[in-house]
Amino acid sequence: MLYSLNGFHALITREELDPAHVEAMMRLRKRLFVDHCGWLLSTTGDVERDQFDCWYTEHCLLFSGVELVGGFRAIRTDYPYLTKSVFPQLAVLRFPSSREVWEISRFGVLSSAARPQAARVNYALMFRFAELRGAKALVALADLSYERFLTRMDIRTRRYGAPQVIGSDRTGRPLTALAGEIPLGLADNPGLTKFLDLGRQLEIHDATHVLGRSSIPA
Repeated sequence: MLYSLNGFHALITREELDPAHVEAMMRLRKRLFVDHCGWLLSTTGDVERDQFDCWYTEHCLLFSGVELVGGFRAIRTDYPYLTKSVFPQLAVLRFPSSREVWEISRFGVLSSAARPQAARVNYALMFRFAELRGAKALVALADLSYERFLTRMDIRTRRYGAPQVIGSDRTGRPLTALAGEIPLGLADNPGLTKFLDLGRQLEIHDATHVLGRSSIPA
């Protein structure tokens, strides 16, 4: 095992099943994306949420001990999702609409997280989530630094179109982003193996599992 998982564990849930934990994730999103990154997102008090936080949205939360340190939001692409609905101009071809392709958004970890490996564990959680759901690809809206970071981690991506300016942050700095996907077949993306191995060792409580509440063993 390349990274210690001591103290890390995760929760996969929906708002109807666990409103308290989902609200905690939305407070973390406000701290991370609005306060730290300066994104102009809709907030109410200390909570960031939008129209894609709804009944079909799955929220993945990463904890270090009792502290919520990161996570992401996942939406199956046969439902309305952020990248396709808000930024259709970013795809030269059609965006996917499939039960086997999921969009990942609001992905991140707090910079104050106690352990520097939290970001890698969050990626491991993302790919383990995809494996549990039988996904064949993950769609995301990303900036160029994120794309380069994935390349350094030996994760292959596929662009849907060229990068474009999609707005600005609260300081007026332009935000450039692109839409694309991570193919999940190991033949196409052998770099996933190390993250899948890590994710399979992560303790995950999957409250939205098809068989009901279940604990995925480490």
